[in-house]
Amino acid sequence: MYRKPFLMIMILLSLSCQSEKVRGLISSEIEIDGRKRQYLVYLPDSLPENAPLVFVIHGFTDNAENMMNTTGMNAVADREKFAVCYPQGLKEKEGRTFWTVGYSFTQDQTHDDVKFLKALAGQLQNEYHLSRVNTFATGMSNGAEMCMLLACKAPDMFRAAVPVCGCFVKSTFDSLTIEKPIPVLMMNSTADKTTSWEGDMENKQGWGAYLPVRTSFDFFVKGNGCSKVTIDSLADTNTADGSYVIAEKHSGGINNSQVWLYTVVNGDHDWPGSSGNMDISASEEAWAFFSLFLEQ
Repeated sequence: MYRKPFLMIMILLSLSCQSEKVRGLISSEIEIDGRKRQYLVYLPDSLPENAPLVFVIHGFTDNAENMMNTTGMNAVADREKFAVCYPQGLKEKEGRTFWTVGYSFTQDQTHDDVKFLKALAGQLQNEYHLSRVNTFATGMSNGAEMCMLLACKAPDMFRAAVPVCGCFVKSTFDSLTIEKPIPVLMMNSTADKTTSWEGDMENKQGWGAYLPVRTSFDFFVKGNGCSKVTIDSLADTNTADGSYVIAEKHSGGINNSQVWLYTVVNGDHDWPGSSGNMDISASEEAWAFFSLFLEQ
């Protein structure tokens, strides 16, 4: 008489044990258009059902593991209980990892990274029972520029984006529209020697012509229909780093979206909190921004 309930309990316990095993750092791959694409995913202990998912995208020549170690995002995820994915870019002809954002020397690369990241997000949501609406993206440099493309081309999958030290490449920007407004927080540095604050419309650096920070930012402000603005200096808690942060916040946008710019005055090409400016942590600021737009 008690056999069936007992069997059901044992099945549930087995599934629970299996679920508990699927925690920590996992290295895996997904096939997109005949290519195997690698990624790391970090799942904190006691991660609840329907937890948020944050993509952290590495820069040019970098890799998923180094991005994980640099940002310290796993520690934020442990505290706030969200999953983190570190996708791995492919290599161009010189063997350097990159994302397809329009660089002049990667024009022969035809794979679709937006498609890859959307497909990967969907797979992770299904496989680990993560939220289908609370999925976000942040990244550094080339990875930041990938985030900016996701904000324009994949707003159905990514709810908000935080690009750090990125700008639009002109060849890509010229064909962009904002399909659906989503919140964006850009972090850029005025003394950045790689992603110049003034842009490089004459392609002196060899990336391909790219826009000034302000032009890239204004594109999101206008596309989100923001109508209010506040500007404040954040606390300069570490005067030894030689920089400080100005926060420009545009609000009142479509669907209550917001577009912010953190200007790191005298900062360089860094992930704040890891190197360069130490007044803020880019990882903490990214999650604080994302958490404003969590859908219950």
